Amino acid sequence: MSNQKLEHQHETPDAWHRHLPAEGHGQHEHGSHASPKAMLITLIAMVFGTLFVVLVLMAFFNSYTSKYKAAVEETTTIGQVARNNKAAAMGALETWGWIDHDRVRMPIEQAMQQVVAERGGQG
Repeated sequence: MSNQKLEHQHETPDAWHRHLPAEGHGQHEHGSHASPKAMLITLIAMVFGTLFVVLVLMAFFNSYTSKYKAAVEETTTIGQVARNNKAAAMGALETWGWIDHDRVRMPIEQAMQQVVAERGGQG
């Protein structure tokens, strides 16, 4: 492209752009002068608003995690008791011991073999 000067064509202004003398002077530019007081109040409101949101989120997070942790620990604790009881019961099935004053506990494998031997394989 060569350096050519282009003519800029202006459209004729419509009725919205024309102002009558009865309207008086146009409005001043909005926001041309910043108010330090308004800016400071806005900054303080934003900082405290952000701190409030962060504190609310922290409280919610702590509440949620503590409830979740309690649920997991309670479930684990109850499960551990059940596992201990099962291990004790399984151990009782494999060992000799006294049940009460008149009865003796024997390992389950030996008890099954003894029942088969006594009945002679009859069902």
